[in-house]
Amino acid sequence: MNEINLLPGQKLRIGLNNGKTMYSSQVQDISKNGTILIDTPVYSGHLVPVRIGSIVQVIYFTKQGLFTFYAKVLNSFYGKLALLEIMPISGVERLQRRQYFRLEKVIPFTYTINGEEDKVYKGFIQDISGGGLKCKVDKKLEIGTIINCVFTLDQEITITGKVVRYDELPEKGYEVGICYVNISEKVREKIISYIFEEQRKSRQKGIE
Repeated sequence: MNEINLLPGQKLRIGLNNGKTMYSSQVQDISKNGTILIDTPVYSGHLVPVRIGSIVQVIYFTKQGLFTFYAKVLNSFYGKLALLEIMPISGVERLQRRQYFRLEKVIPFTYTINGEEDKVYKGFIQDISGGGLKCKVDKKLEIGTIINCVFTLDQEITITGKVVRYDELPEKGYEVGICYVNISEKVREKIISYIFEEQRKSRQKGIE
């Protein structure tokens, strides 16, 4: 169990209803007594109602991995910013052994190879995480090859990746493992937010 190591500006995911619904938030301030001021989540342009006294799950990621803890909502404030005051009621734990959630989903993408930017190739992402991609491509890509990938989630994403493994498939093509290179935290946050949202949709479909 780790200590909570949040700083103002840290992006968060807030889980309500026992984690069935997830929303984006951000740390605004941390008091000396351990309470945390965060942005009230917004969905479709409206503030999400969060009951005082309710328990929320807080999820955040750093370069060390993905972490979670639980907190109690102590108060809400409405001024220039709509804020929630929360108090952690558990220690921090890694959400899973792997560094990031991984989402299995087929997503078409295009890529160029460093030094051969005039040639554009096509492939399919088979699963995606905040740390890398598993893809199916027709071209053999040697380990260490740097490629520039473009694909669309909720918006267009452009990332640079390094091939860390490849396997020739029984049928035509190759399965390739890609690790992101020099990815900005802003882009990584977009990818992880998309994964959370897709997982939330899948859970809701399972409940309905």
